Amino acid sequence: MLNNTWKYFLLTYAISWLLWLPGVLRSNGFDSLPEIVGLPGMFAVFGPAIAAFILVGRESGRDGIVQLLHRAIKTGFSAWWWLPTLLLMPLIGLLTAGILSLLGVEMPDWTAPTLVTALVTALFILFLGGGLEEFGWRGYALDRMQNGQNAVVASLVLGFFWGMWHLPLFFIEGTTQEVIPLWQFILQIMVLSVLFTWLYNNTAGSLLVAILFHTIGNTTAALLPPYFAIETGRWVYFGILLITTLLVIATWGWQTLSRGSTAPQPSLPESA
Repeated sequence: MLNNTWKYFLLTYAISWLLWLPGVLRSNGFDSLPEIVGLPGMFAVFGPAIAAFILVGRESGRDGIVQLLHRAIKTGFSAWWWLPTLLLMPLIGLLTAGILSLLGVEMPDWTAPTLVTALVTALFILFLGGGLEEFGWRGYALDRMQNGQNAVVASLVLGFFWGMWHLPLFFIEGTTQEVIPLWQFILQIMVLSVLFTWLYNNTAGSLLVAILFHTIGNTTAALLPPYFAIETGRWVYFGILLITTLLVIATWGWQTLSRGSTAPQPSLPESA
């Protein structure tokens, strides 16, 4: 089980990092390279999902792949869980922006998005900006990492590897990560990972919920005032995120982050 989890991380990193490599080179001493060499980096976001489908196909065949795809449209859970899925990250983002405004923190220039801009941004992020990563992070890795250890530890460890997966982006000009210290970014991702697990476990492993939560979180960061660009904004956001996560742990329990005694195990059994 653990062996296959390591295979997943290694394969995911290999796929995505190779696709990001031309962009890293162009931004670090090889600026004579044409801009088009960075184009493969657009597809690096599919690395987590590609790795998941490859390994699930090897472990469980066609049935495993079909099951993984089916979980991306899985509902059947309490309607209450749509509220945090759709609204939690926008509320945290708005609260961050509001606190910065009350503190009188000077923000970079920002223009409020139109509804059309918001919808287009959300669709772009769904398919090319992170949403489909969830076939891998939650759909493959989290299932296995919760087998034998508590939900919080599994979430934090997964969050670390999820955060480190972004490493090449810190060396590519024009990315969000370029202006954020690596350690701050990873710390944020580790805490955020706990909230993903909380939603995932309480919706019986619904990848639809994970995909939407990821998409809406990234869309919120893209559309609201760019508070990630300033250190104060990053710390205010992290403080709110941490308080929210600690409240979730205190209320739902660190073992499973759900009312059940065990975490969901929706994946088909791995082959020996």
